[in-house]
Amino acid sequence: MARPQNQKRRRTHESLQENTSVKKAKLSRKHNFSPSFWDNLSKVSLTPRALRELDGRNNTHSLPTIIPEVYRTELARFARHGGPDLRHLRRFTKHSNIDMSSRQSSSSRSRRPQSSKATSVGSRSGRSSAYGKDFQQHLADYNVHVNNWHSKALNATEMQSELAHERASLSPSQFSESDFEEFRRKNEDPALESEVIPSVLPILCGNSSIHNKQNVLFTELEPITSLGAIQPKPDFFDGARLGDLDQNIRNNESILSAAIPTKHPNVPVVPNFFLEVQGPDGNASVAQQQACYDGAHGTRAIHALQNYKETELIYDGNAYTYSSTYYAGTGTLQLYAHHVTAPATVNERPQYHMTQIDGWQMTGCECQSHLSYAKRRRSSIHNPARLGRRASATARFEDEDEEETEAISSYVNKGSPNPGQESPNLKAPMQKRSRPSTSPPFYSKHSKRNH
Repeated sequence: MARPQNQKRRRTHESLQENTSVKKAKLSRKHNFSPSFWDNLSKVSLTPRALRELDGRNNTHSLPTIIPEVYRTELARFARHGGPDLRHLRRFTKHSNIDMSSRQSSSSRSRRPQSSKATSVGSRSGRSSAYGKDFQQHLADYNVHVNNWHSKALNATEMQSELAHERASLSPSQFSESDFEEFRRKNEDPALESEVIPSVLPILCGNSSIHNKQNVLFTELEPITSLGAIQPKPDFFDGARLGDLDQNIRNNESILSAAIPTKHPNVPVVPNFFLEVQGPDGNASVAQQQACYDGAHGTRAIHALQNYKETELIYDGNAYTYSSTYYAGTGTLQLYAHHVTAPATVNERPQYHMTQIDGWQMTGCECQSHLSYAKRRRSSIHNPARLGRRASATARFEDEDEEETEAISSYVNKGSPNPGQESPNLKAPMQKRSRPSTSPPFYSKHSKRNH
């Protein structure tokens, strides 16, 4: 009775080995770019991903099917004498050497100290590893420029002024010294990115009433580069509510493919503020590429709203989309603005630009005011003549809710700016400022923003 059981156990082991090899093959294909991605790159760097692609292509080359005649003669002579001597393989199972090697490798791993492999893997290592020199070259080939200083938004001066006005530090009664020390501890303790996001992100963004979500894959947007590229998945982003969009605009095909990232009704639409986080062992350059990729999609969404029912595309050169990167390794937050310019020629794509606005240590930035300003810029995209609504063409901002105005503040006032940058002008919490109110056309009549 023991013999059939052993055969059954061996068959099960064989099937498990085959399934494992198939899964590994699928996994390797999944975590690499498509062949078209590499074929369309203007320059390929010698990165691990590129070398894996080269190895995969070399392994798929078929062996010659025509065997030279000299091999046939030797093979016939070899077979005429009985073939190879296989007596030493009697009672030998093909899995015995695999079991022995696996036991040896597992024992060697148990003796080996836990090293960098265990500490360098983040919660989204597969996603983050997609970014690098190859992906940055891919973005450049499709006119998406990472931190491009050669093209500056036309509203850069106004943008700096608006952000400076919103810099209201938290009072000691709202954010005490013990709260600040707790924030520093939460920033220093995490070893992985997955630990930084839930502990530090709420302090960075504050209790803002702006509609936001975290770690959502953008599945419904048309690729901004090519079909073989990865889909955006911001750590944090905010935008308008789906119900705030007018029904006619919501059903427009160009708006659907550019401004509504998912099919879920509770996910923000027309996102124009993004935050990417990297853990202590993460890569700040990767976070910058992620923010650039996110910001380009947000810029395209705003641009689609600007050109709703327009016969000719308008490029005003202003920035309406913003992004931030937070690197827990140094506790720094970088702020960026994104804008789009017209194609250089008729057959080219639009140019998407990312420009750094500011950068501060973790104890001296105002991420929350940036969230509020991004919301106002999103709401200022309007053209009253499109939907027959009456509004002042010169009014650019709408009144903010009282609770939202009170939420505008930075979380600490104890930090120092980076070397070479001007110290932030921290002020006491501001009173609500009266602004002309308009009703942007992409908000429905049922929106609470219309008065």
